[in-house]
Amino acid sequence: TYSPYGRGKPPPGGFAVVTWIHPGNFTSGDPKIWNPYTLVHRQRIIFVTLSYRLNIMGFFTSLDAEAAGNFGLLDQQAAIQWVKNNIKEFGGNPDNICLMGYGSGGTSVALHMVNSVSRSLFSSAIIMSGGIFNTNTLRTPKDDEQFIDDLVGYYGCLRTPSSAMMECLRNVDGKSLVKYTEDFNWRPLIESYDFHNGTLPFITEPLKNYFIRGDFERVPLLTGYTNMEYVLHLRELIEQDLSVNATEEYLVNLLPEIANWDLPPINESDSCSYNLNHITDSIMFCYRPAVPIKDTEILRKLVIDFATEKKVAASTFQLASYTSSKNQETFMYRFDMKPSTPLVLERLPDWASVPHLFDLIYVWGIPYWSPLPTRQEWDVRDKRTSDIIMLFWTNFAKYSNPAENFPYPIRWDRFTPENPGILIIDRTFNMSDPSRLNYKVFEFWNDYYPKVVDIATQCCNATDAS
Repeated sequence: TYSPYGRGKPPPGGFAVVTWIHPGNFTSGDPKIWNPYTLVHRQRIIFVTLSYRLNIMGFFTSLDAEAAGNFGLLDQQAAIQWVKNNIKEFGGNPDNICLMGYGSGGTSVALHMVNSVSRSLFSSAIIMSGGIFNTNTLRTPKDDEQFIDDLVGYYGCLRTPSSAMMECLRNVDGKSLVKYTEDFNWRPLIESYDFHNGTLPFITEPLKNYFIRGDFERVPLLTGYTNMEYVLHLRELIEQDLSVNATEEYLVNLLPEIANWDLPPINESDSCSYNLNHITDSIMFCYRPAVPIKDTEILRKLVIDFATEKKVAASTFQLASYTSSKNQETFMYRFDMKPSTPLVLERLPDWASVPHLFDLIYVWGIPYWSPLPTRQEWDVRDKRTSDIIMLFWTNFAKYSNPAENFPYPIRWDRFTPENPGILIIDRTFNMSDPSRLNYKVFEFWNDYYPKVVDIATQCCNATDAS
């Protein structure tokens, strides 16, 4: 817990509080690497970072009441409850707590918005680069069946009864367990009521179902994404010498591969296959250039936009649409501000803009931290940008409006169903510049694409049902 004591008296009721849930795909991450000192003392808020169990330690399930799963989420919940009960002792306002998360941390925030116990423990939410409605955001019990068989077989444990399996696994070296299971996708689990004896499951349906029917905590929301979320994940774009042999065919061939990231895997025993051509044809219709393009920068941007829009942007827009439709104060952004400090730019290809995590440079006030390892100072432009971003984020935590009492001539309009405004955070801070925002792709991914996938996989669905 970081408090701005020594920076003047607390405001009436206490300091606003931000509780941070770190990213790391529920597999890795450490709150200690995120130092909020600059944010706390320049903006006079209280900042709480929390730890929770990760990977197999936090999300293993025995598929019954012996180990229901989602222990990492319960750790988060216990920490959030502690903040609610005790933050007043640190000068904080227990009625003004903003829950903030990035990536998997953002997914966690959304899960707490729908959980019946968590939802009363905070008063506003910030979800950054979450992609919370993707089909692979959560896992189902069926996803774990073969994995559990492989795990107990490797360590020579009995599969049944579950009590014997758990006793055996608890005697295995923890580092060995983490190493053996490091490639498993440790997403939160959609639980069954059968997994619990008298206690409530953390979540029982896909996240989208809760938001569709309005079953979530109606708190103000700030949400958004960077304009090149997955650029550093697309190794083909970085390793390939596009100035020599880039072709439209080469780049658009990457699109089906990215599209298949979140399609459920087909087991060898399945008697069906996806109609992938039907899926990829619809994507090509949306993204393929109408005329041949030779400009490698345009071709590269086509693929990057595709990955960002599919994995994060469309889901973020849909979240903002659901919350604003319930008259919930909602603010949305796209982060386009590339750093100016040379040492930071060395980590990026010249053509790249803002990858996943790079917006946190400004949110955390990192340009005001100690000099970089080479003793190079941060560019003054990065410091000025950080001042604006820190003020936006903490204003939202304090007042539920990022532009409240804002000293700069910058507008940030609410996102509403009638006017779904998105602030483009760049050198000019534009609200929904039509030349730089393609609302049509949100409609494609959120409305049209799910129908295409349903048609392309209906044979598999029929097989599963039978």
